[in-house]
Amino acid sequence: MVANQNHPFVLWGACFLWFISMLCIIWSLLLFFFVGNILVQTGTDLVNAFVLLSGIITLPTNVHILYSIAYGIRVELKSKVMCCPLWFCIIWIIVINAVGIVLCIKVIHSCEENTVNSIGHGMKYYRSIPKYKNFIDNVQWSLHCCGLNSYKDWFKHEWYDKIRDYEWDPFTNRQTVRSLKEATDSVPLSCCKSGSCISNFLTELGTYSINTAGCGHKMYHIIRCSMYAHLFLFTLVILIEILMLKFIARRDDSDSCKKLKNNVQRIMSVNNNFEASSSSYQVNPEDSEDLELSREYEKD
Repeated sequence: MVANQNHPFVLWGACFLWFISMLCIIWSLLLFFFVGNILVQTGTDLVNAFVLLSGIITLPTNVHILYSIAYGIRVELKSKVMCCPLWFCIIWIIVINAVGIVLCIKVIHSCEENTVNSIGHGMKYYRSIPKYKNFIDNVQWSLHCCGLNSYKDWFKHEWYDKIRDYEWDPFTNRQTVRSLKEATDSVPLSCCKSGSCISNFLTELGTYSINTAGCGHKMYHIIRCSMYAHLFLFTLVILIEILMLKFIARRDDSDSCKKLKNNVQRIMSVNNNFEASSSSYQVNPEDSEDLELSREYEKD
């Protein structure tokens, strides 16, 4: 009964979109909670927001479709999903995912530039702005990297007060303090391979305890791959929604044609019955002549 009322693609498409919507909601919320700062600094937060929005709108729409199929109800475009018709919800899903495609293409086009700028600003303002410090530390810890292109990029930035701690003497005069050697061969602790390492005097003690590879290429590769994955997901959702809309509309058209055909057949059957009943009441000519003679006789 259900198979005759709804196309099989509508059932499987709704199941797939329900699963995808749940995955999008969970994944985007996890990213916002745990790496929200990285998303904002790399310019991918808006894409993640549209992933969340797409999942929030897709979920109730496909739950409604699955509920209707489970109870043997034919899915119609005019059926209500909460307060909106089904066709309106599907159109909104298509529009939101289309905007997501545009955002993904934009991020992919400017991915390399955004990566360089985000890491460069983070290293430049590492000492003065806490959000940049947290961003750089999270990137270097998670990607096991150091600096933009290599660990030596930190030598060019004043990421902390460079006066060596062991040379600081509160009793020395200002002239002596100014003449102290600056520690230009040090990196933040987030560059360490383990929890603790030697991050100072690298030219003297070596770099065996820190990550020497830069973060730029790794971060660029991760962002680009994630944008391609989101692009594929947005496109797939649009294609499935268009096909579901097509099959539901086709079933509605076929049902309306069947109703029209049944109405025409009913009208024809009523017309035939009317003709048959009217013909049964026709008077025979001979009987009509006898009737007229009897009426004249009664008058006389």
